[in-house]
Amino acid sequence: MKKNILTLALCAFCFGLGFGINNVAFSDNPAGLKIGYVNVAKLLTASKALKAAEDAKTKATNDMLKWYDTASADIQKQTTKEGKDALIKKYEAQLTAKKKSITDAYLKKVDEVDKQLDSIITQKSKEMGYSLVFKKEALLFGGEDITSSILPSVK
Repeated sequence: MKKNILTLALCAFCFGLGFGINNVAFSDNPAGLKIGYVNVAKLLTASKALKAAEDAKTKATNDMLKWYDTASADIQKQTTKEGKDALIKKYEAQLTAKKKSITDAYLKKVDEVDKQLDSIITQKSKEMGYSLVFKKEALLFGGEDITSSILPSVK
């Protein structure tokens, strides 16, 4: 009986010791670890390069719509079914190419802006001494908002 009580007491002690060490491991912040977060949506809104890409996409889309009106009028002028079918096929191919060109150009600019933001965030974060930086949307708790410190560097 004494042996069982001693074993139980030893197990309880080991459990308490293990739980305490585990709790300290998860709650202590290692020396020098600074965690920050950035509101990427706010940085994107401030990006002049992204605004220029959106403006270029809008202009190209409007130009494509004007071209489409011209193509439609050209198709309507055709008197034969074969002529209309041939023009429809020709203009559909051109329309597909125009759409792809507009989309590809926009995505290329967005990718450039994304890389630029990554570079700026990394550089500024290192200068400010942050070990980890998260997107605001990905962080549930903790950290320091460094968006306002990075915002002036966004072009």
